[in-house]
Amino acid sequence: MNIQEYIESGKLELFLLGELNEREREEVIAMSKAHPEIKQELDSLEEAMFSLDELTGVEPSIQTKEKIFATLEEDLQEKKISTPTAAPKETKTVKMTPWKPFAVAASLVAVLASAAAIYFAGKFYETDQKFVALQQEQAVLADNLNQVKQEFEQTDSRLDRLVAGDFRRIEMVGESFDMQKDAKVDVFWDQSQQEVFIAVNRLNSLSASFDYQLWAIGPDGPVGIGIVDPSQPFSLQQMNAVAEAGAFAITIEPKGGSESPTLEKLVVLGEVA
Repeated sequence: MNIQEYIESGKLELFLLGELNEREREEVIAMSKAHPEIKQELDSLEEAMFSLDELTGVEPSIQTKEKIFATLEEDLQEKKISTPTAAPKETKTVKMTPWKPFAVAASLVAVLASAAAIYFAGKFYETDQKFVALQQEQAVLADNLNQVKQEFEQTDSRLDRLVAGDFRRIEMVGESFDMQKDAKVDVFWDQSQQEVFIAVNRLNSLSASFDYQLWAIGPDGPVGIGIVDPSQPFSLQQMNAVAEAGAFAITIEPKGGSESPTLEKLVVLGEVA
């Protein structure tokens, strides 16, 4: 028999993995005793598997342990029957028992399973985070859309009332005042319905501590009728009802408005024609 062909046949690997039947196992053991080359190849294969097991360091499962110990016990029982006393050479036969490959295989499976679990867990977390972010973005867009829709409907309704009602336009400018010379605001007043709308054309923004307040100046003096939002230019902002007024004015007041106007902070003034 060609020894090299026998080595390359794969029987030695199968022997170490415990995949041979009883007759084939006895054949490999006999060949290893008869041919030093085969014995050396078996030792090399077993040492390679042992080194791989030490590198992985993963404990085999209970099922794998049971299979290893069963195989080991069976092999030991056979040796007790065949040889009453263990010869020095026979002790190396125990070293070649196939329990070590099972441990190596179990270790490799455990490492691969752990790596796969970590990889797919990372992918799942990344996908889940993107999905949550997308949901949040859609919710914000939906809220913005609803807000724009409500503002449009309010503006459309106010325009209908402005066209249908008997409104007069009172132009208020800041050219005569040092506070904001470029300010320009229009007031629309339907005296019969006591409705007042204001449209901001130019009005500088204020700090968070102050507000613009609209005043209706009538026979009993100025009355505050609402806070003006400068961030909504060319939109109609509805103010409180006014029955009588000879003029309208806007002043800068502390946040939330005042009971009486701060005249030194007068921004615009418009008289009712």
